[in-house]
Formats: sequence, C-alpha cells, structure tokens
Amino acid sequence: MKAEGRLARLHDGPIRDRISIKRHRLAFSLAFGTAAVVLMLLTALCLGPTKIISVPDALGALVSAISKHGQNLNENELLVYSSRLPRALAAMAVGVGLSVAGAIYQAIIRNPLVDPYIMGVSAGAGTAAVAVIAFEFTFFGLFAAHSIYLTAFTALVGGLLAFACTMLVAERAGGTTNSYVLSGVVIGLLFSATQTVMLVFAGTAVTSALQWLFGSFSNITWNQVWVILVPVLALSLLSLRWAKELNLVLLGEDQARQLGLNVRRFDRLMLILASLISSLCVAFCGIIGFVGLVVPHLCRMTLGGDHRLVMPLSMLLGAALLLAADLAARMLLPGYELPVGAITTIIGVPVFAYLLVSRGKMYEG
Repeated sequence: MKAEGRLARLHDGPIRDRISIKRHRLAFSLAFGTAAVVLMLLTALCLGPTKIISVPDALGALVSAISKHGQNLNENELLVYSSRLPRALAAMAVGVGLSVAGAIYQAIIRNPLVDPYIMGVSAGAGTAAVAVIAFEFTFFGLFAAHSIYLTAFTALVGGLLAFACTMLVAERAGGTTNSYVLSGVVIGLLFSATQTVMLVFAGTAVTSALQWLFGSFSNITWNQVWVILVPVLALSLLSLRWAKELNLVLLGEDQARQLGLNVRRFDRLMLILASLISSLCVAFCGIIGFVGLVVPHLCRMTLGGDHRLVMPLSMLLGAALLLAADLAARMLLPGYELPVGAITTIIGVPVFAYLLVSRGKMYEG
C-alpha cells in the first residue's frame, strides 16, 4: 500500500507541474493580451489622419466629453469621443467575435483552414448589402431609404439566410463535418455569383458596394456601436461556457460520445452560435478576413489546444489585431482610407504562411 501511495504521488507530481505551467502561461498571455489591447486603444484615440493628440490630452478630452454627455464638444473632444472611440470599440468587438467564431469553427469542423465565413455567411451578407447599396433595396419598405441600419440589418438577414441554406443542405447530406464544409462552399459560391451579377449592373454605386465588401469602420457611429458591441461580446463570452466540450470534440466523435456528449446536437449549437457572431460582425463592418483564421492558430502555438485557454487569449489578440489594422487603414496613405479587410489579409498571409511552414506536420490528414 505504501508503495502504491508513493507511485501515485510520483504520478501526480508531473500532472501538477503541467497544470502549474499552464496557469502561469495563461496568466502571462492574458496580461500580454490585455496590455496590447490597452496600448492599441490608446494609440487609436491619439493618432488619426487629421491630427495627432498626446495621451494625456486624449484622455482628458475623453473624460471631458463624457462629463458633457457628448454635447457642445470642442475639436479634440469631437475627434476622440465622436469619431475615434466609436470605431475603436467596434473594431475591438469585431476582432473578438471573429476570433472566437474562428476557434469554434476550427474545433467543430476539425480543420485548421476553416475561417468564420466557411458557412456562406460572408457571401450571403455581401449579396444583401450590395442589393441595398446599389439598388436601394429597403427590405420591403421596413426601413427608410437612407437609414443607418438598413444595410446592416439586410446584411445580417442575408448572412443568416445563407447559413440556413448551408445547414439545410448539410443536414440532408448526412450532417458530417465534411457535409458542412462542402455545403458552405457551394452556398457561398451561389451567393457570390449572384453578388457578381449585381455588381455588374450597380453603375456608379459599385465603389460604395466594394468599399463595404472589403470591410471598413469609417461610418461607425455611437448609434451603431452598441448594436455591435453588446451582442457580439455577450455571445463571445457565452461561448466560453462550452470550452471544455470543444476539447472533447477534438478527441473524436466516438470518444466524445463515450464521455457523455451529444456530438450532433452540440455541433449544431456551436455552428449556429459561431455563424450568428460572424453575421453580426459582417453586418455593420463588411467582410474582414484572416482574423478568425490566424488568431486561433497563434493562441494554440502559445498555449496548446485547450480551448479554456485558447478562447480568452483569442478574444484579446483579435481585438488588438483589428485595432492595429484599422489604425493602419487610416494612417498608411495620407488622404485615403484603405479597406480594413485588405490590411488584415496583408498581415495574415505571411503569418499564416509562417505557421504552415513551421508547423506543417500539424496539417497532415
């Protein structure tokens, strides 16, 4: 009995050491991620194409504007409170949402090349947005022709409609992970083809349509920020509840079932949740790629495959990355604002290429 006790203690020692290492690594990573978000947020408030403001002046202007309830603001207060802060908060929320959605999709579909738009969401949202921008579709008279919510609401409905079509086809095809991927590709191609035909006839509105499709935070106002920020953050935080189940799914369907998980129902729930988050992100800001693909990979390289660790860090790094991309979109070319989606792709391609080369064996099979 004494020998068995010693063996048990010897076995428990390495386990406790691994848990301790994970905790320290998580604490360091979350501290780094939080610092990166705060730094990028301050930078976004201070820098802009029209004026550069010092950190004390920017914070002073922000406090002053809040105390005035956004009324009778001076130049610095207008820049910081009315222009830069809303788009910074929107960028943070979208970065969080896309990163979480990417982590969920990659776990459920068990494919590292999956991004948040795999279920046809971006194509459906883009088609609906082009219909509004190019042809003044008012959603059957529900909105006024130039309502600030018209494009966003229609894009949200378009993204969810495309997702519903994908789910319908995938379920009829057997409901396997491959069925979801292939159905998403097919439905996405159908909506993309429709979108292309619409752009051909868009005339002078094609520039505005393309600007939306490439992603931008330039038109974000306080009225829109809360519609993005609150639901995206709420759904992203809610997803943390199922981080342990996402770990079980990675073990394989058979083992997950043996451990008591209803895999089919759980997969559906997670796909719906991730697609809803993606649709909300697309609705107001357009299509922003590579964030949900690259950020979860960076987190797994840092913390391993445990989603209880990966998902919180993904939220922070996603927010910091999109803040940096939006800042670059505003500052790189004076007099022009570049599409945020192009910036994230320019950043994401070399990072993902490095991951693929350095960790190539991860992607076999």
